[in-house]
Amino acid sequence: MKIGISAFAADGGKSGISQYMINVLQRLPRLETNVRCVIFVPAAERELFEPAPAGSEIVSVPDWMAHPVTSILWHLCIYPLLLQRHHCDCAFLPAGNRRLGMWYGVPSVSTIHDLSQLHVDGKYDVLRMFYIRRVLPLMMQRLTRLVSVSNSTRRDLVDHAGIRPERIRVAYNGADLASFANTVHAEARETIATAMGIDAPFILYTARLEHPGKNHVCLLEAAALLKQRGLLSHKLVLAGSDWNGAAVIKDRIVQLGLSDDVITTGFVDAQLLPPLYAAADLFVFPSLFEGFGIPLLEAMAAGTAVCAANVSSIPEVVGDAALLFDPRDPEDIARQLQRLLQDSALRQQLVARGRQRARQFSWDDAASGVLAQCYEAVAA
Repeated sequence: MKIGISAFAADGGKSGISQYMINVLQRLPRLETNVRCVIFVPAAERELFEPAPAGSEIVSVPDWMAHPVTSILWHLCIYPLLLQRHHCDCAFLPAGNRRLGMWYGVPSVSTIHDLSQLHVDGKYDVLRMFYIRRVLPLMMQRLTRLVSVSNSTRRDLVDHAGIRPERIRVAYNGADLASFANTVHAEARETIATAMGIDAPFILYTARLEHPGKNHVCLLEAAALLKQRGLLSHKLVLAGSDWNGAAVIKDRIVQLGLSDDVITTGFVDAQLLPPLYAAADLFVFPSLFEGFGIPLLEAMAAGTAVCAANVSSIPEVVGDAALLFDPRDPEDIARQLQRLLQDSALRQQLVARGRQRARQFSWDDAASGVLAQCYEAVAA
C-alpha cells in the first residue's frame, strides 16, 4: 500500500500536532514492509521529516502554499492530482482539524486532534471560526475513515460533526517516554539551573502562550491568591512559544504583581524538556480544552506530580494519576496546588501512579491505529 500524506500545519515542530506528525509518519512504513509513504510537505518544514523512512520519499511543496488560504486551495485542487501522479492507494491527513480537502480520488483517512473551537469562546477570529464550524465538518464527512486521539474528540466528531461512530477509531497519542523516564530530579535541577538560570523550586506549565485556550490567566490568578496568603513558595515557570494572545498573558503577570514569581522561557529545545519536567516539583495543566495533552504524558513519565483541569480528554489521559481542578475557578486551582505542594505523601503517590500510567501510551500504538484505518479505507 502506498500512502500519500499531507504534512501541512506542522507548526515548525513547536506544537503537539507537529510531534504527532513527526512520530507517526516516521513509524508508518516501519510497521509493515509493504507500506510506502509519499510525504508532501512545505519546503521550510521538510527537515522535520528527514531522513525519509526506508521505502518512502519526501516531496517539497512551495512555501507560499502553506499559508492558511492557499493551503486550502492546495488541498482542494492540487493534492488529488499529486496522489494520482504518485500512484497512491490512500490519502492520509494527520492534521485534519486544520487541513482537509473535499475529494481525493482515492480512499482517505485523517486524524482529528480536537474540536476545541467549539468549546473555547474567542479562540480564533470570526472568519476562521466560520471555516472551522461550517466548512470543516462537511470536509470531515467526506473522509473514508477517521482517527481520533481520544474518546473525548470522538464524541465531538459524532455529536458536532455528524460522523458515524463506526468510521472512527480511537488511537491515543504517545510520547518519547524513555527520554523523560531516565532523568533524576537532583541532576535535572542542576542542569536547568545551568542551562536556563532557574535555580529555585518551581511549578511548571508547558504550553504555547495562547489566550484564552491554554488558560494561563486563570493559573496566574490562582498564583496571585497563593501569594496574597503567603503560600507561594515556588516560582511558576511558563514554558512555550508566544502565540495568539501572548501579550494578554504577559500583561496579566504585571497587573497581578507576579513579575518576580513567574518565569516565561519561550520555546524550549527538545533536549532540555526532560530535565525541565524532572526538575519541577509540580506540573500544572489548566488548559480549557485538549484533544489529548501530550505534556501530561511527559510529566508523568518524568516522575513529576500532576495537577490538571477536569475537562475534555484530560481525565481520560491521566486516569487516577493526577489531582484535578475546575480550570475556570482560580480559587479551586489555588486550593489543589496548595494541597499538592503541602502533602508530600500525596505527591509521591501520584508520581508512582503517573509513571505506571504513562507506560500505557506509545507512538507505535498511535501509528498502528492510523495504519489499520488506512487498510480499512482501501478495503471499504
